[in-house]
Amino acid sequence: MTPQQPTAGDPWSWASPPLKELLQRDPAAFLKDRGINVPPDMPLPILHEFVRVVALLWVEGTIVPFERFAIDPSDEGLLFGRGVWESTRTIGGVPWLWPLHLDRMRRTAQLLGIDLDPARLPTSQQVTEYVRGLTSQDVVVRLNLTAGRPGKPGLVWMTAAAQPYPLASLRLRTCRSPVQKGQAYLTLKTFQYATRMRIGQQANLAGFDTALLLDADGNLLEAAHANIFLRLGDGWVTPTADGGLLPGTLRQHLLDRSPLPIREQVVPQSLLGEVREAFVTNSNVGIVPVTQIDTLMLPIGEETQSLIRWLEPPTPPGIQYRFVNRVTTPR
Repeated sequence: MTPQQPTAGDPWSWASPPLKELLQRDPAAFLKDRGINVPPDMPLPILHEFVRVVALLWVEGTIVPFERFAIDPSDEGLLFGRGVWESTRTIGGVPWLWPLHLDRMRRTAQLLGIDLDPARLPTSQQVTEYVRGLTSQDVVVRLNLTAGRPGKPGLVWMTAAAQPYPLASLRLRTCRSPVQKGQAYLTLKTFQYATRMRIGQQANLAGFDTALLLDADGNLLEAAHANIFLRLGDGWVTPTADGGLLPGTLRQHLLDRSPLPIREQVVPQSLLGEVREAFVTNSNVGIVPVTQIDTLMLPIGEETQSLIRWLEPPTPPGIQYRFVNRVTTPR
């Protein structure tokens, strides 16, 4: 029996006695402490599923309660941020664009000098088995890899989180990126992600949803947690990935397969006045229209809407619960 499978009559057989007592008494309180506010009408079986989502991790192919999860205190991922991660939502339990995520994780690990046997990474089927062992709901999964320490490899583990509410649109505030081009630990998906989070938080304090980063020459790069696409007079463009931005998996998917041609190019800030519509992308939220950049107001244009309709997967059966979730990684 795998740890996520409860014994007959005991849905919390995997939990320690103190945690089991809390879950038997008030599972909603446990979820609230972990960042999920449960609606009062949520069916008890779904409530129990979200407890498993929060409490059970995939660690090197084994399901482990979060209480028993540990990282070597000498691991350089913990000490120095030498770690790599990927996240994406699931669709019918299947991780979206998973081959692209695994490929980027392997390339990033190689760039950072982290030894990684690709066989340690979970396949799409393994992710689906993990998710469906937890819940009938779709979730956001995050795969993590640490560098380890001299003489000992790091750890590969995966977590799941409730999907956040879908965003109708975003308002962006331009700001200079504090990161120079080519700084792999700060521009790619590494454990040194706090700079991006701080930039987004500062834009939020100024009354915007997140930031739109500019390089030292005043050219557009990306949003704090997403890539940006802009409709100019001669077509759709996205800033060139030249070491100053994180090239997303959904960005690559759109460049390769979009029904509307999209090209990469340098986008000076001076071109913002020519923008007709815009959107941002990441694999947690898909395409989100941009309705404001600084004082520039933008419509949610027909081409943006058509791309959303083209990209959006079929709606899964049943009720899908989404939350204002402070735990979910923003990209």
